Amino acid sequence: MTNDSSTIRSELLHENRTPLTDIFAILASQPALLSLNVVPRKKLLWVDDCEDMLSLYKARFESRGYEIWATSSPHDALDAKCLSVIDLAILDYEMPDLDGGELALMIKNRHPQMPIILYSGSLCIAPTVNDCVDAICPKGGPQDELLSTIQRLTSGPVSYGLTGAQT
Repeated sequence: MTNDSSTIRSELLHENRTPLTDIFAILASQPALLSLNVVPRKKLLWVDDCEDMLSLYKARFESRGYEIWATSSPHDALDAKCLSVIDLAILDYEMPDLDGGELALMIKNRHPQMPIILYSGSLCIAPTVNDCVDAICPKGGPQDELLSTIQRLTSGPVSYGLTGAQT
């Protein structure tokens, strides 16, 4: 028995099959495909008044598997909808209108469990800032230091969407 393309097409139409129904049939016959544990990417709020640097941070860390919510406005960072889904905040210290320490305090007042990293090149950080951030990383320091701090504060490495994936 030969199955040319017109015969196959005819069988598909007769059975009301579509490529999508074929995919569902394959998934149903392969339970292992359905058992993959999908893990959402870690969501980081990144606040820095330097928009050029913010774009660079966003590109670098999204390429490492993080979802970056970037803003140059500390006031926009206080958006309740945004803060409710963020896993960690990274804040610059020296910003106009509101410094990173003040912003960290406001975030902690709303979401006390949210980890916050102060990421700054400033040498004049008020000592009281230590009370409202979980870590301070120097902007001039190695990127690996910031990355390991993010991983530590978000309970381990980002999983790139699948549990057990290599990082």
